[in-house]
Amino acid sequence: MDLWDSWIAMGLISAAAWGLSCVIDVCFVGEGIYREPAEGPLIAGLFCVMPLVALENQGTMFDVDPGVAAVALLAGICYLLHIYFYFKALFALNDSSNAEIFNTLSVLVVPVLAFILLGEILDPLHYVAIGLSICGILVLVRFQLSTMTWKVVVLLGTSVLFISLVMVMQAWVLQFVAYGAAVSLFSLAAFVTVVCVIAVRMRLRRRVLDLCRRFGLLLIGVQLLELGAVLGSQRATDVGPSVSLVALLECSLPVFVMAFSWMLLGVSRHWRATDTARIRVALATQNTAYPVKLVSIVLIVGAIGLVQW
Repeated sequence: MDLWDSWIAMGLISAAAWGLSCVIDVCFVGEGIYREPAEGPLIAGLFCVMPLVALENQGTMFDVDPGVAAVALLAGICYLLHIYFYFKALFALNDSSNAEIFNTLSVLVVPVLAFILLGEILDPLHYVAIGLSICGILVLVRFQLSTMTWKVVVLLGTSVLFISLVMVMQAWVLQFVAYGAAVSLFSLAAFVTVVCVIAVRMRLRRRVLDLCRRFGLLLIGVQLLELGAVLGSQRATDVGPSVSLVALLECSLPVFVMAFSWMLLGVSRHWRATDTARIRVALATQNTAYPVKLVSIVLIVGAIGLVQW
């Protein structure tokens, strides 16, 4: 229970879960399991039925003010759009470390949106921490821009905008309703949206069914990680002092991406199922230019340390 009520622990656990799922997504794209960007959000949306089933108080979502419910539902749709644009960039780049470096720019966007939409004002030390983390991320972004096309940059920027909107909208919703109701509405929107899409698109429906049939257990594991990440982030927002500080904690994501890539690269040498050239190249790509990344990581970790003062 102490872990569940610690916003710092939930924020870091969320970042770690995102990091591992991102590395696996790179393997999925590199190995051809996912063949087009739409498949990622479709699978993610279908698995959003799990919180609806698991939450005991899911019925409370019908007692929510319509305006609050509408924002929570819109957040669920924005979450799918975030995943879609992330996968479009990933198909062009196939480098989750670089992709997620851009997504951590939400630490720049979230405080602005939180100030405008929530009237959020932080302590001066917290703004110093956010500024330090932004410097660390900009070091990475400046170095990695040479490996990206403008199309990829635009796609990742759009992904950043949508995940930032998700965080701020859910922060607003959590001011009025309990965590269970907010998550239920969020999950309902994502699930129903995907069901509607595959109901009218036969080709996508067949592709999703084929993926579930061939890789069902693997998809369950990955989607549990992704759900744990997004719901953990929302829990951190619920019990934490500020959605902007939660975004700051999630700047640690590139650290986890690099660490898990190293681990899986070692495992791939001894596990035949993952010992393919495409997977090894995809994993090795995550750790290119690691000296620059380590310098940036030091800045980000220092920023997270300031938050705990």
